[in-house]
Amino acid sequence: MKRTRFNTKAKSGNEGIPVKDTSKDETGMESKDNKYHLEVQAKNLLNEKLNNSLAMLQTQSEVIDTAKSSSTSSSEDVKASDKSGESKLNLKSLKDRNKRVNEELKPNTRPAKNKPRAVVDLEMMKEELKQLEDPPLSTWEKEICSNRLPFSFFDSPCEDLAQNLLGKVLVRYLENGTILKGRIVETEGYLGVVDKASHTYQNKITPRNIPMYMPPGTIYVYMTYGMYHCFNISSQGKGCAVLIRAVEPLEGIESMASQRTSKGASVPKKPMKNLKTHELCNGPSKLCMAFQLHKKHSKYSMCSWKGLWIENSNTDEKIKIVKCPRIGIDGYGVEWSNKPLRYYIYGNKAVSKRNKKVESSLGLN
Repeated sequence: MKRTRFNTKAKSGNEGIPVKDTSKDETGMESKDNKYHLEVQAKNLLNEKLNNSLAMLQTQSEVIDTAKSSSTSSSEDVKASDKSGESKLNLKSLKDRNKRVNEELKPNTRPAKNKPRAVVDLEMMKEELKQLEDPPLSTWEKEICSNRLPFSFFDSPCEDLAQNLLGKVLVRYLENGTILKGRIVETEGYLGVVDKASHTYQNKITPRNIPMYMPPGTIYVYMTYGMYHCFNISSQGKGCAVLIRAVEPLEGIESMASQRTSKGASVPKKPMKNLKTHELCNGPSKLCMAFQLHKKHSKYSMCSWKGLWIENSNTDEKIKIVKCPRIGIDGYGVEWSNKPLRYYIYGNKAVSKRNKKVESSLGLN
């Protein structure tokens, strides 16, 4: 009876337990395997990245160690030298010494304040100091400039040349055959490297002022305030030149007033209104406009260029020269602002500005 009851209980218990599905177990195992493989691959990638980063850190640490070892060795050497009684050194001085060696290779082109500028060797600038050549070739060109003043006239001190130019005739020969003439009535002298108002003060050399270092008689036209041209002629002396301030029109200038051009342009500007004949060239800018002189004419010689020259006047009129301070240089100190380096013909209407104070002191009024 006991055995039969046990068997019946076992059977009833087995009937309550669910039977496992083998097909479901196989698919579940495969999904678990795939997840495991993906996890393994991800871990492998992380390990590779970590290894690479560790390698980079090791190389960096090696570089740092070598730098530290070199610095410690140098510091040890310095300490050793200090102990041995030699002159004391430190790492900072060694670094500064290396910097000085590297800086010696770079030229110092910017001089310090209150110190004279570096002297430039003009012999090394021979190519820049060559005059432009455009001499008269045809018989007509040679004939019209046959009265040209020679090199010996310009080869004189700046102050003498500025006064000798007064009363002389400035002649301009244009490409279209037009000839312009005017009598020089006002000049200014600039004494080169010693003159604070000169472009060559303290032996300053720039691409613009090179004509001032060229032989006497070289043309120097520069632009001021970005719009006005000024016409100069080099003289004897280092960096010296004479500024032509005013010209009395003689021939062709009045008819050319309506055909003035700017900066060498072919399109004429508007004519200057309400200007009398003696006002056409009474100033550096008006002179350059009337005679059509521009920066491109710099470096030509008054002794050889067919486009511009100076000749003697036909009249033997005696002139009175007024010596007075130059105009517009008050900011260069009392010495140079009061120095009498401006010269003009007394009583001429074409003079840009009379100095009545000086005229009265000379008894000319």
